[in-house]
Amino acid sequence: MNLGLAILKICGITLKELFQDDTKKEEIFGTKMKGIKKFPLLIKFIDAKDNLSVQVHPDDEYAKKYENDTGKTEMWYVIDCKENAKIICGMKDNVKQEEIENIVRNGNIRDYLKEVPIHKGDIIYIPAGTLHAILGGTLICEIQQNSNLTYRVYDWDRVGKDGKSRELHIEKAIEVIKQNNKNQIININQQKSNISENRISCDYFKVDSIDIDTKYIATSNLETFEAFMVVKGQGFIKAEDKEYPIKIGDSFIIPANFGKYEIKGNIQLLKAYM
Repeated sequence: MNLGLAILKICGITLKELFQDDTKKEEIFGTKMKGIKKFPLLIKFIDAKDNLSVQVHPDDEYAKKYENDTGKTEMWYVIDCKENAKIICGMKDNVKQEEIENIVRNGNIRDYLKEVPIHKGDIIYIPAGTLHAILGGTLICEIQQNSNLTYRVYDWDRVGKDGKSRELHIEKAIEVIKQNNKNQIININQQKSNISENRISCDYFKVDSIDIDTKYIATSNLETFEAFMVVKGQGFIKAEDKEYPIKIGDSFIIPANFGKYEIKGNIQLLKAYM
C-alpha cells in the first residue's frame, strides 16, 4: 500500500471527500487551496498501444464562458517508448492562425500536424489550445488541470464496432486552437541534474524531477500538498518511523502539514505541487 492510500484508509474517506471538507482542506492540502472547490490536478499513467485521437483543450477563459468549467493545460513525461517514437504537438510551423479553420473543416488536418520525435525521459509541456496526440508505442505520465474538457479533432479515420466514427468537436476546436503555442520539450537525460530540479512551472502547477540513488530528505510545505509519481525504479518512503514500499507506477500525496519525510532507493519521481 502506498502512502497516499494509507492516509485515505486511516481517514476512511475518499480524496474527493477529504478535499471538500473545509475544516481540514488547508491543513492537509495547503493554504493555497483556500476557496478552491475542486482538487486542482488530474494525474494519469497512459499506455498508448495505438494512436490516440488528435485533440485540443480550451483555456480557462473559454471553458468558464461556454462550459462552466476550468480549461486544461498539461504536461507529459515519457516513461518509455518504442524506437523512433513520435507525438503530435501543434501544427507545422508554416501554418498561420487564419488558415486553421479551413484546414480543420476540410478534413485534411493530418497533412498539417507537427510530428515531434520523443525519447525516454522527455518532458513535453502542452498549454491549452495546443493540438496534440499521444501516438502508439508510448507510455507516459500525464499531469494536468483537473478538467475533462476535450475537443476531438481527428481520430485516424477509425470506426467503432457499430461502424460509426467517434464524435468530433470541430466547431469548438476551431475556436480554441492556438498556433505557435509555447510548447516545451525537455530531455532530462541530456542535462546534468541535481536531486531535485524544477522542470515545468506554469500558472496551474509546478513539476520537479527527482532522481535518487541513495536517499532524499525533505519537509512538506504548508502552502501546498505534494503529489508524487514514481516513473522509474523502486524504493521506500519513510515517514513517522514507518516505511512504505514504492515502485514504478505508484503515486502518493504528502499533505501540507506532514513535516519531515525521507525517500530511499534507486528511484526516479515526479513531484507536482501548486
